[in-house]
Amino acid sequence: MVAEHGDNWDAPLLRSETKLHYVTPTPEQYEQYYSVIANPVLWFIQHYLWDLAQQPIINGRIHRAWNEGYVEVNRQVAQKVVAVGHQLPHRPLVLIHDYQLYLVPKMVRAQLPGAIIHHFIHIPWPTAQYWKVLPKEMRTAILEGLLGCDIVGFQSSLDVRNFLMTCEENAGLQVDEREKAVLIDGRVVYARPYPISIDVATTTRLAFSHGVMVEERKLRDWRPKQLIVRIDRTDPSKNIVRGFLAYEKLLVHHPELKGDVQFWAFLQPSRQDVAVYRTYLRRVRQVAARINSQHGRDGWMPIRLEFGENVRKAMAALRNFDVLLVNPVYDGLNLVVKEGALVNRAEGVIVLSENAGAHEELHRHVLSVNPFDIEATAEAIYQGLTLSSEERRKRNEAAREVVRTNDISRWITRQVQDIRDLVAVPGLRAG
Repeated sequence: MVAEHGDNWDAPLLRSETKLHYVTPTPEQYEQYYSVIANPVLWFIQHYLWDLAQQPIINGRIHRAWNEGYVEVNRQVAQKVVAVGHQLPHRPLVLIHDYQLYLVPKMVRAQLPGAIIHHFIHIPWPTAQYWKVLPKEMRTAILEGLLGCDIVGFQSSLDVRNFLMTCEENAGLQVDEREKAVLIDGRVVYARPYPISIDVATTTRLAFSHGVMVEERKLRDWRPKQLIVRIDRTDPSKNIVRGFLAYEKLLVHHPELKGDVQFWAFLQPSRQDVAVYRTYLRRVRQVAARINSQHGRDGWMPIRLEFGENVRKAMAALRNFDVLLVNPVYDGLNLVVKEGALVNRAEGVIVLSENAGAHEELHRHVLSVNPFDIEATAEAIYQGLTLSSEERRKRNEAAREVVRTNDISRWITRQVQDIRDLVAVPGLRAG
């Protein structure tokens, strides 16, 4: 695309157009930036995935990838932002997203001191202690990078508390817990929770589309009496293997369910360029195959394991589950659970990890589980399958109402309102 259009070009939107500006790191820089530092180093830290007795080993390769990849690509992005910002006739508003660009805010602030800078982090923010997996110069650069912002947004109030504690404990900064703010270099940086959501109207239209109805007809050809569903990427943080092991416990404790229940796992292979993700996908296949071999019988397979990227099939699954299992080790939010809550038409029950960001909004209307406890997860799945129709309906409708109320428009509106209320100076436009 860059070869065809250059490093900036006018891109069409639905009712207008926008200008896209690209940075072009070398393949080596991008590999170090994304496939070494962003994934898995930062991703594993922020989802508590490292087996700390063994990993990570911070060696010369990691240090080179940090300096020559992550820092360099962040610098290139910041320089592009600054170049565009200098061309604007008004005060720049810079919106930055996620863990790949932690260093950009400070870099931009140094050259555009009057800019309004907002960074939203889509994944969990771990405890101050866990950040010490990283060498001090790396974790300090990340924290100082983010503190170049005016507002740092997170998925949950727990993430906000962890961020404030990280600033206080790891950087010795003054924190105002009541205002949820950090004081640095005479500036105030606000930390706020903005749990992301889905486009309710668009998702509802898709759920009732012809393509989804076709997939539902296919589903009816093989649907068991009771259907357990999960829709996930094959990321270790999604905890797919423990979910299968919990289901196996269910079959052992309640053999009467055999033949009547099936676990449909519709999975999308993820980041197969990273070795640990390839290993995890093999483990997912192996465990599912063992359970099917050990517990299956003629005409019935305990786990229906499918791989692909078919949004219509996924939506058909979400419309028809009796139990939806969402049991991540840790997750920033998890939008699958919100999609399931919105579109399900089978009075389905959601079994949700207490470590998913969405749990903060939905905990009253789901069955909460510790994602590491396969016995408790098995019991929650059984409870979901055996709840009374009235209780299932009440939970289903209440969860749907939470999603309808807290939709993607509210997520955007709350951030814009905070930019106006907390940051924008009268007489200066925010862009």
